[in-house]
Amino acid sequence: MKILFIGNSHTFVHYVPARVSHFCQSHGTHLDTTMLTHPGMGLDWHLKQSQTYFNLLYGGYDGVVLQHNAHPFPGETSLINAGEALASLAPKGTKLYLYMTWSEKNNPQGQAPMTAAYEALAQRVGATVCPVGALWWQVAQSHPEEELYFADGEHSSVLGASLAGAIIGRTLLGMELAPETCYQDAKVLESLPLDPRMIDLTVVDGKLDLAPLG
Repeated sequence: MKILFIGNSHTFVHYVPARVSHFCQSHGTHLDTTMLTHPGMGLDWHLKQSQTYFNLLYGGYDGVVLQHNAHPFPGETSLINAGEALASLAPKGTKLYLYMTWSEKNNPQGQAPMTAAYEALAQRVGATVCPVGALWWQVAQSHPEEELYFADGEHSSVLGASLAGAIIGRTLLGMELAPETCYQDAKVLESLPLDPRMIDLTVVDGKLDLAPLG
């Protein structure tokens, strides 16, 4: 299966696509992944990039995973407008998936409108929702001893990214999405080794930065 991920730091921090690929491989499905991301940018920004059009129109992907701005979430209208425009570029037969993100650690009430917006877009374009944000809060409540957030309270920790990878992987494979099962999968993915030459989110002098894993 060939999958294109389009999003921002909530896709590339701790390399969610790599975790999705590993999860699917462990369940007998090989996944080829491509990642088009840029820090802080939403799907509306990707609509202005030539690589977006080329990959959607000529990449031959079986599925596309779309992820919009999350912190702050710009609202349902923003998501739907950009999501519909991108969905219209996908060739017939390409499956659309929506990577629902999570609200900020100090803003649990922000999850409901985000969830509703992703579900509304899914209905409009015939997409399948990967309900990461909705399950995120259920796992956080069931496992208060775990930390799903990075130091900024917005991005994911390695475990949080692993939870996203497990949920997206299970969605792609049509598997059940019980919160506890996804959590157990995330604990396995948490130890996934990545090439030390890759860059990832870190904190330098009290500020967020990107640096090689090695």
